Amino acid sequence: MRGMRLGLAAMAPLLLAMAARADDNFSFRLSPGPRLVGTRADSSGSGRLSARLSGNMLSLDGTYGGLLGAPTAAQLLRGSAPGVRGPKIANLTISPAVSGTISGNIKLGGKELAAFRKGGLYVEIDTANAPDGDLWGWVMPPSE
Repeated sequence: MRGMRLGLAAMAPLLLAMAARADDNFSFRLSPGPRLVGTRADSSGSGRLSARLSGNMLSLDGTYGGLLGAPTAAQLLRGSAPGVRGPKIANLTISPAVSGTISGNIKLGGKELAAFRKGGLYVEIDTANAPDGDLWGWVMPPSE
């Protein structure tokens, strides 16, 4: 029994490190969509989001500004790798103005968690003038 206690005591730091790693907190930026870079007259649009993964729940919260028009959609999408477009996972809540806030709480399934871990999730804000993404941002978690 004493050996088991010592074994558990020795594992405690490892278990605490694993528990701390279970919650990923980081931020990422939004910038003009790839089709607009170099062709957009006003490339000052930008944003910043904070992300937190707790278990399989991803929480996003941030601000944006400089859109080409009022947003028509804000979404979390899943690509197969960073920079590769993919299907929509969820709609996000966004202010109905060229500058404002964006947020969402999304329960990720197995495919989404795998994509998250390899940088395949991204946020896209669409406008009438840029229906394929006025601002984009890849949800790149800190490397392990």
